[in-house]
Amino acid sequence: MKNGVAAQGFDVVSFVNGSPKKGSSNHTAEYGGGQFLFSSEANKAKFENSPEVFTPQYGGYCAIAMSEDKKVNPNPKSWEIREGKLYFFTRMLFGIIDAKRQWVKDPLTKRDLADTAWAKMNS
Repeated sequence: MKNGVAAQGFDVVSFVNGSPKKGSSNHTAEYGGGQFLFSSEANKAKFENSPEVFTPQYGGYCAIAMSEDKKVNPNPKSWEIREGKLYFFTRMLFGIIDAKRQWVKDPLTKRDLADTAWAKMNS
């Protein structure tokens, strides 16, 4: 979360729909201590009805970094929906290496490590 705005201003519902879009300050919702922006009033309503479905995992931090016990802001253009959950990743070395590549090699192990680290950070 950057400056209190979740997902770097991207509409989290649009990721689940398969076509990420930037949100607008005309359509906002507060949840989990952050402000979420949406590209439409319809997406805002979907989020408000089930925020846990659309909220990114690990507070929106990079999932790979979280699996290594680190909080790193992601690049929202690098993402994945796995088992109905939204994960973000960072791009390293000037965008050439995408942390998502590490994730997809062993997503279950990486997810378990990230889940443990996130729980520890929030206890």
